[in-house]
Amino acid sequence: MRARLLTVIGLAAALSARAASAGGPGYYVTGEGGVSLLPDLHLGNDTGVQHDSFGTGIAAGGALGYDMGNGWRVELASLYQHSDVDRLNGTPADGHLSSTSLMANATYDLMPNTFVTPYIGAGLGLQNVGGEVNALSGRAWEPAYQAEAGLRHEVSDRVSMFGEYRFSQSESVTMSDATDSEHQHFSDHALLAGLSFKLD
Repeated sequence: MRARLLTVIGLAAALSARAASAGGPGYYVTGEGGVSLLPDLHLGNDTGVQHDSFGTGIAAGGALGYDMGNGWRVELASLYQHSDVDRLNGTPADGHLSSTSLMANATYDLMPNTFVTPYIGAGLGLQNVGGEVNALSGRAWEPAYQAEAGLRHEVSDRVSMFGEYRFSQSESVTMSDATDSEHQHFSDHALLAGLSFKLD
């Protein structure tokens, strides 16, 4: 009985030490990928607005950050998104929209050191948005923000895997052809999965 009790105590101590190590401060890098789900957006100017819709796109990115060890993480994050145009005002259209973001981001663990940890986050920065919609084209860096929510699981002391939903939105970008200039609204819903690696 005593040996069994000592075994249980030892196992509990090992699990506690592992949780403390996994939740300790340190730098990390992440890599992620998934799908981009652009909502119906609008393209227009002072004379009128058109509505464009898109097929399911791709998204991939990563981050370099610092885990403070108290549930908070701060990071510099980037995400690339690409989606083909499906329709403009309900009729078939050619082209694509893509974006590359550069965000200062912060996330917070709602239930740290659990088997599956839910977290939320938000960021501010810039998005390089543009592409082609029929004859219109253009690209520019615009102010942007993002919000995210996800679940993370610690695979080991240094490796964790996660899945998250991320919403981002930027200022409209100007797209032009030889005779016209219009403003393309941009926002994105992304479903992502990835891995995080602690560096120290």
